[in-house]
Amino acid sequence: MTDGFDSSAWVPDDNVYGLVYMLMCREFLEEELGKEPPPGCLKAKDSKLCGTPMLRPSAAPRQGKDHVPALEIEEAWEDDDNASYISEGEPLEQSEIVYWGKSQRGAWWRVRGALREDLVIRSGISLSSTEMRRAVAGEVFQQKGRPRVITHGKTQGCIRMPIQPYGWVTADASRAGGPQYLIRTHAPQWRAIYQAPGNGSGGQDIVVRAGVELDSEAVGSLSCGDLVEQAGPLIVRSDGISRMNVVSVMSVNGAADHNGGAQISGFVTADASAAGGPVFFKLIHDAKEADPSGPHKGRGRRQTGQS
Repeated sequence: MTDGFDSSAWVPDDNVYGLVYMLMCREFLEEELGKEPPPGCLKAKDSKLCGTPMLRPSAAPRQGKDHVPALEIEEAWEDDDNASYISEGEPLEQSEIVYWGKSQRGAWWRVRGALREDLVIRSGISLSSTEMRRAVAGEVFQQKGRPRVITHGKTQGCIRMPIQPYGWVTADASRAGGPQYLIRTHAPQWRAIYQAPGNGSGGQDIVVRAGVELDSEAVGSLSCGDLVEQAGPLIVRSDGISRMNVVSVMSVNGAADHNGGAQISGFVTADASAAGGPVFFKLIHDAKEADPSGPHKGRGRRQTGQS
């Protein structure tokens, strides 16, 4: 020790801390850290360990085209989409989970055509949260989680629903004196309209890949004229190319049916025009456009083709 050092000194204002008092503080802290925390204190916990119930479709078999699966509550860690966190946004709004209509995670909803106003997509449950964009009549959404009803304030009774990939919309404001905005619909269907140069009818025109990335593994191919069903939201890349998850519904080439071809599921490019490429799919607005008498149902081709 240097001359003049006082181990018992303690003058915090002058930043003088003697060794004796420092050791006493250390002993005191060890005792405090060893105690159980008092009740009412804030605690942190991994959200995946919380038993938050999630809404998922029942595993019961389908009973016709218009059958809607019953609601089934599962624990968060048993849900196949439990990693998808749904933010309630800001400002915070008092609300509670509500059972509304045929709502279930993954269901598709369409904005009612009779509305005289746009449907606002906001960042949170509150109608005062940030406006993200507006949807017009006929636009389709996929439900991301369980709807909630606002329980206080001027908007009490409004039923809010989280949608894919993000945002909240008002599903039904009838309890608050407004209209019902959404009605249940089926998954959107798209027709492949791109034909690769040099390909004849029924050729391999569009590659179906395992992931949203353009260089992910090819799992199959589709031909111009094939019909697919959308299985998730449109994903627009930074270069403007839109990708979507689809399931094959009908094929213009019947050979796959006779050879035991399986249903194709994966990601395709819907529109690459923003990056100087072609448009690959056209949305079918009328069920009559999907004529079941020509194409063969439920088949694609598990081969690679031209993108």
